[in-house]
Amino acid sequence: MRDKKKVLKIAGISLGALALTAALAVGGYLLWERAPEIEPGPIVAETEASPRPTSLGAAQEDKGTPFDTQRKDGVYTILLAGNDDGTGNTDTIMVGKIDTVRHTIDFVSIPRDTIINVEWDNRKLNSVYWGSINNGGNGIDDLRSHVKKLIGFDVDCYAVVDLESVIEVVDLMGGVYFDVPFEMNYDDGPVIHLQPGYQLLSGYDAIGLCRYRAGYVNGDLERIEVQHQLLKAAAEQFISLGNIPNIGKVAKILAENTDTNLSAANIAYFIRQALMCNTEDINFYTAPNTPQDVQQLSYTFLDLYNWIDLVNSTINPYTTPVSEGNLDLVYLHNGAVSCTTVLNGAYYYQLGQQESAPAQEQPAELAAQSETLPEAQPEVREPETVQMPTVTTAPVTKPLPSPSDEDWLTFE
Repeated sequence: MRDKKKVLKIAGISLGALALTAALAVGGYLLWERAPEIEPGPIVAETEASPRPTSLGAAQEDKGTPFDTQRKDGVYTILLAGNDDGTGNTDTIMVGKIDTVRHTIDFVSIPRDTIINVEWDNRKLNSVYWGSINNGGNGIDDLRSHVKKLIGFDVDCYAVVDLESVIEVVDLMGGVYFDVPFEMNYDDGPVIHLQPGYQLLSGYDAIGLCRYRAGYVNGDLERIEVQHQLLKAAAEQFISLGNIPNIGKVAKILAENTDTNLSAANIAYFIRQALMCNTEDINFYTAPNTPQDVQQLSYTFLDLYNWIDLVNSTINPYTTPVSEGNLDLVYLHNGAVSCTTVLNGAYYYQLGQQESAPAQEQPAELAAQSETLPEAQPEVREPETVQMPTVTTAPVTKPLPSPSDEDWLTFE
């Protein structure tokens, strides 16, 4: 009997020590992880917005300036970008909102071919990062600036994800089960061989599926939907498999292999927030859009008002809705190209034109067009109750170089 009591006493002490060790480990982890610091927006007076410029020589409005300093509690926004082909072009661009109070996560994909209001020959959003680096910039600042003009506010955090880190993370969680929609084969460059059907994908297989572009009826837009399905599956499996012990490892992998303003402790904080979400509260969306060829290049035009509605319902961290006046966005209206500000290089956007006007003749033709072309008016909507004041800045004088279309389309 005495020996039995002694054994029970030793077992109790051991269990108590283990419990104390676990409590200290959890406590230490919670002390280590940290929510990112959010820079407060400038205090903006309630004044009328500056009148919209009517000539190409007029100063541009600084779109995306915070229009309201009243943020929703516990909300963070993040820009995620990924290089799909190794050239530097960010062919995956997503803006997300993480709500740590309501435990919801929403991400919106902006198509890589989204047209932006610039003077460059190639006006695709995915060329900004590459062009900035080749012009002496760091890439992310310019991409962040252009995304801000499309969504109406600056994001809190950013991460340009290295594909190798994604492979490591997927392998760390034991792979991801996914229903591959059709056979995928590619041998020129990274080898991709996937059979259709439900299967366990390794990290390399998962990246191959994300990068593969051939075989989609609707091109890159359909590929985005498959990427969303894979991300949803990975999120569900990460949560259901109870990957709490892997949080620190995942955070370390992403922090060391990602161009980001988040620390490993910040990343761990967001991962733990994701583990607190129900699977139905993690959602992915694609920006509403219309494909259209311009100057023999394939572009995607965001559908202005449907896009504004999606931004406000999913990723806007402010209590005041984003409105048309907060954006610098090129869109289609009644079959013509229009813009929420002044259209840079209006001649370029004339649908059906095959070549740009010679450089020496362009200013005169632009001036003539401004007198003869009717100004496209947006559809009538209810008046906004809050308008964003604007800040005048000098126009860009040195355009960023961009690669030719063939340079980055590895998987066509």
